[in-house]
Amino acid sequence: MLALLIFLVVATKDPEPVTAFIGATLIDGTGAKPLRDSVVVVQGHRISAAGPKSSVPVPAGARTVDLTGKWILPGLIDMHAHLDEDLSPSAFPLFGVTSVRDVGSRLVTIQKLRAMAASGEPMPRIYWMGRNIDEGKPSWWGAVAVKGPGQAPALLDDMARQGVDGVKLYTLAGPEVSRAVIADAHRRGWPVTGHLDHTRPSEAAKLGIDNLEHVFTLFQELKPRPPAMLTGYRRSFHAVDSVDLGGKAARRLVAALKVRPAALTPTLAVSTLPVMGEKEAEAVYAGWANVPAGWRKYWKSSYWSFISTAGWTSREIKQARWAQAKFAALVRRLDRAGVPIIAGTDTPAPWVLPGAGTVYELELLVRAGLTPSRAIQAATGRAGAVLRRGADMGTIRPGRFADLIVVDADPLADIRSLRSVSRVYLGGREIDRMALRRKFDHAHEPPPGKP
Repeated sequence: MLALLIFLVVATKDPEPVTAFIGATLIDGTGAKPLRDSVVVVQGHRISAAGPKSSVPVPAGARTVDLTGKWILPGLIDMHAHLDEDLSPSAFPLFGVTSVRDVGSRLVTIQKLRAMAASGEPMPRIYWMGRNIDEGKPSWWGAVAVKGPGQAPALLDDMARQGVDGVKLYTLAGPEVSRAVIADAHRRGWPVTGHLDHTRPSEAAKLGIDNLEHVFTLFQELKPRPPAMLTGYRRSFHAVDSVDLGGKAARRLVAALKVRPAALTPTLAVSTLPVMGEKEAEAVYAGWANVPAGWRKYWKSSYWSFISTAGWTSREIKQARWAQAKFAALVRRLDRAGVPIIAGTDTPAPWVLPGAGTVYELELLVRAGLTPSRAIQAATGRAGAVLRRGADMGTIRPGRFADLIVVDADPLADIRSLRSVSRVYLGGREIDRMALRRKFDHAHEPPPGKP
């Protein structure tokens, strides 16, 4: 009798809606050649089929969406975001970013945003790396610290109870703490990333770290250490222009990252946009992601003084611009050596808008020397793999979440075509981009907490 009741409940349950997207050129996030005149079938929240019209039939009764003349891609992934500081997190999907990896925010912020998503508000999927892990004492208000490697398992036990998706080592973590955290996290099946200063990047790679944050941190073993009085944003650019990327130290670093390999999140946007100055940075977004007044005011608050060029000399500005060329050159060299490059922005640092900053990061990766296809992979399939979520996200393949974006021009011909996102789907449901734009334009209240 019980079996009959279960059968009747299942048999009478409403079937999941089926939608077929027809006619677009498919860029699936794997690096495969684009597929013209494609069909992508979505059942419920996930993709059930994708391929050419000749081999993927449209299911009977499916709702069809004609995308002839358009391009369809996986939703973009920003692999370096700080949601604790974000004025308008719903702006991510507005610009085609359907998933973010948060690297350091508080649990209460993550819970709040996930609750908003559960209530129906369009929000990106959030993958949380917990609070930054330092050694000795926290180096930032958002960090936690262990006294030594023996305390790592207890800390990671606590993070497991909070529901993290991985962990992030921070600047004060030395080699032994890094070793302990990486080993214990991998035992739990978690990826580990790091913004490191007290552990050399090549050493972290040998310890098995999955990901390194910020290309400027790689230069710590290629240049003299900055003087102690040099603090904040200035440290990122100190003596970078003097580094010989063809030298022995640079060759050793590239080889170390290639062997593991340890992925790099270059975050070129945060090394570029704040240095531009307000007028030049705002021009980056003109006509497609115009910067709201609330964001301009927010970035001028005293909180953001640690990422500011206020008071810099003209020579310091020039050094920062020269450094950007070296950052790009190292990214190009690592990409050509086979080191995975993934897209992250450090949003919402000054002038790094959520969502729009991700699009600009891909443009900077292409300027650095990646092909448009590889830049797109950096924010889709490769990012999903580094997150260890490739079975769910990052590519347009059966079984993956139906997080999709549609653009009006070919991003493989010009990566700036990603500025022309015309439709965004989260779990198969199209979001109202006009409503999100209105909300974004009127963002003005700083988020709760330290900012």
